[in-house]
Amino acid sequence: MIAMNTTRNPDQSNKKLHMLGYGLLNISDLKSGGKLNVTFQYGIGVSLIQNIFELYKNEIVSKKQGNSIVPLEEFTIYIQYFKNGEENISVIIYMEEKEPNVPVNYPKLYFLSKKINKQILSGTPIPKLRDIFKSEIEIPKSDGVIAIFIIGSTGSPFVSKINKSRSSIAEHEVHIGGFISALLSFSNTIIGEETGAKLKEINFGNQQFYVISKSNVIFAFLVENMNSLLQRYMYLLTDEFLFDFRDYIKDFNGDVTPFNEFEKKINQYFII
Repeated sequence: MIAMNTTRNPDQSNKKLHMLGYGLLNISDLKSGGKLNVTFQYGIGVSLIQNIFELYKNEIVSKKQGNSIVPLEEFTIYIQYFKNGEENISVIIYMEEKEPNVPVNYPKLYFLSKKINKQILSGTPIPKLRDIFKSEIEIPKSDGVIAIFIIGSTGSPFVSKINKSRSSIAEHEVHIGGFISALLSFSNTIIGEETGAKLKEINFGNQQFYVISKSNVIFAFLVENMNSLLQRYMYLLTDEFLFDFRDYIKDFNGDVTPFNEFEKKINQYFII
């Protein structure tokens, strides 16, 4: 198994918390059983959040205020929730990598959650809440990526991010998109007819294309050095794009301008 390499720097222990991800959620309509709303999340996939919510929904809705710790194989999930009115519960979720002989950040996370909830009660806008999280928490970025292409099933480029030093790749951006789309369409024996968001590798000597196809969108990553963090972010980026643009993709009219904002998400997870 490839090491994730997210070791914390002891010199920074009193500064930012080093987590794999975090998110701010809200549960509304408590009288009807509770409805989950994801306000924002970074480093944690929406599907994982939804699965955890289904497991802990009854506990959170009944208690309305408290905390839960979810031990997974490689990560620990911390959930802290606060009652905000008769019909709303604010939920803050954190993901931390399990590391031997490293104490958990639970006390610091608890005080951060209380700070965030106080801001929520005072009506602080969401962008400001994001800024508070970012000032307190740092999530790792992954290197090893040369370029990322998000492509429509017909080969039309939605989003691309290419290392500035790889000008030759940038010059052939459109051709690359068409090539990947054609390969997915006509080479099922290589890529697989039913992708189901499975990662597929195309070897080009010292570089590899890793491709995920889901919901008629193709995600291609040109990689020099694969690691487990990079692989996790590939799936995460796929889920976040499809979640953010789920309605727009259904009625896509050829205008790719709304996709431009997604480069911020790419920059958050990858060093390109």
